Amino acid sequence: MSDEVNVVQAGGYQVSGNRQGQVTVREITSSEVIRTFEMDEGVVVREVFLLDGGKTIAACQKDHAIFWNLATGKQIYRFPKRIYGFSNNERKFFTYKHPDGVSLYAYPELTQICELLNRRMPGPSHFLFSPDDRFLVVWFAAGYPSNDKNYPRRNPVRAAHAYTKLFNLDTCQEIQEFSRLRPGKGKFSPDSRFYDFKKTWQSSADSSWSTTSWRFDLTTYELREISQ
Repeated sequence: MSDEVNVVQAGGYQVSGNRQGQVTVREITSSEVIRTFEMDEGVVVREVFLLDGGKTIAACQKDHAIFWNLATGKQIYRFPKRIYGFSNNERKFFTYKHPDGVSLYAYPELTQICELLNRRMPGPSHFLFSPDDRFLVVWFAAGYPSNDKNYPRRNPVRAAHAYTKLFNLDTCQEIQEFSRLRPGKGKFSPDSRFYDFKKTWQSSADSSWSTTSWRFDLTTYELREISQ
């Protein structure tokens, strides 16, 4: 298993986290190490972020996040939850913590906006913000969040249950019409009007497999099949 588990690049810098709790910032063109930040020793660094045009570095371990000023190397904030991801405009981020569920926060204020989901669920495996940052889709799967030994793979499970949830971030509500569809992984349209996904199903008549493409309207919450 590779020692380096997460890497992001932006603004001429590369930020990586490793399994020993270190966060390293390099200049991309020269590969020169600019800064090395220390988190809890021997604990896997799970997410790394370059924020504010490359001025701020953030990184997460299993139960907290730390923000640093890249120019000075000084710690700015310590946040008491793991951060899974930021919106495209970096004004929001979301967290998951058992048994609290999923919460939405404002950045850089680090204040809670709302709870998106407060019932018991497995942890997030993937997520996607819409291009306009008004919607967030999260894929939850059994075995997540994984422990440090298994990360980034999930913990072994007997049954690989998976759930997909779509949230309207303007209203802080789960879109129940979407959840009832049990959709697969998909993507938002560039104008953030639709969420497109595919579903594979087996015919009970001849046991053949078929795949259909679907479009979920984010304004009307209606579903229609897309022609192949």
